[in-house]
Amino acid sequence: MLEEALATAHELRRALESEVERAQREREVLRTLDSDRLFAGAAARAGFNAEVARLETALAGALSRAAAAMGLSEVTLHRLSGRSPEGAAELARTLADIRSLAGALAELDRLNLMLAGRALACVQGYLTALNPTPAAYDRRGLRAAATPLTSLTSRSSKV
Repeated sequence: MLEEALATAHELRRALESEVERAQREREVLRTLDSDRLFAGAAARAGFNAEVARLETALAGALSRAAAAMGLSEVTLHRLSGRSPEGAAELARTLADIRSLAGALAELDRLNLMLAGRALACVQGYLTALNPTPAAYDRRGLRAAATPLTSLTSRSSKV
């Protein structure tokens, strides 16, 4: 009776396993600042999120149908184990794996976000070094705006 729910839960676990592996490889992409691979990874994550949402809905539907077939009004592992002990035990193990993988993915996402912040700070530092803001103030006490080099050369050539 729980075969459909188990199959969906196993599919969800496989999707999480592959996403955890992809998130582990993302550190190398952040380290090398490979923008093409970063955008491809973001697109892959969007696809993963959509797939997980679909699988969660399918799992909820499968559990609801299994509970109705067993004559249960509520879907809990405890109630399912009373009617199908082996299936409920396997479902409990699979759901524990899913929770564990989701926690690992959340931790990897936190680490990757921190690494992305450091990479952003590094790039901003390079850009500031290449195009520094002026330290001077104008007559109103505001920071003077940086003038493009092209306007400096065009003004100096007219003099």
